[in-house]
Amino acid sequence: MKILVTGSNGQLGSELRRLFAERTADDCLFIDIGELDITDPVAVRSFFHEHRPEVCINCAAYTAVDKAESEPDLARKVNVTGVEVLAKNCEDSGASLVHISTDFVFNGEADKPYSTDHPVSPVSVYGLTKAEGENRALSTCSRTWLVRTSWVYSAFGGNFVKTMIRLGKERSEINVVNDQVGSPTWAKDLARAILTIIDQREVTKYGIYHFSDKGAIT
Repeated sequence: MKILVTGSNGQLGSELRRLFAERTADDCLFIDIGELDITDPVAVRSFFHEHRPEVCINCAAYTAVDKAESEPDLARKVNVTGVEVLAKNCEDSGASLVHISTDFVFNGEADKPYSTDHPVSPVSVYGLTKAEGENRALSTCSRTWLVRTSWVYSAFGGNFVKTMIRLGKERSEINVVNDQVGSPTWAKDLARAILTIIDQREVTKYGIYHFSDKGAIT
């Protein structure tokens, strides 16, 4: 099976690269912004025509939550336009799309875990763009698995865990908010879940899925 992974240099993309290296049956294409601009319809169409992936795992995203407030156009370009371009090419070529989303599509006011059919209610620019990207993916490609996750961390890239470790070494005291509750998710576990979806694609229904590691912390 030929699989395309976008955003392959990020946390999830890097873990997928490592897991796919252990598999011999798949022909994988790993690309990042340097190889393909997912917001460019002409470039993406040409790429799909040349390589003909059967599954596209979209890990590419604008994820700077705070910075998105001052860069809404850029966040929307990547998280909405880019998703729609990939989804259209998947639909036109017969490929399936695995699109990664986030708990930021919700307002965070629930006192229990969100269900997959809970209405989205984003309160930030980042959340708004991710919610709109979800809608574009599902409405454009009929073969979409939408996977929402939360608080992703890994040995790759930047994340909250690595930031706290760094600050702990630099400072004698760290001040952080204590009104947020979430489930930290190891990127490798998320990558394994995505591989399970793909491996069981004949019986796995298209639609929305929630995946995070077990437990919650503040």
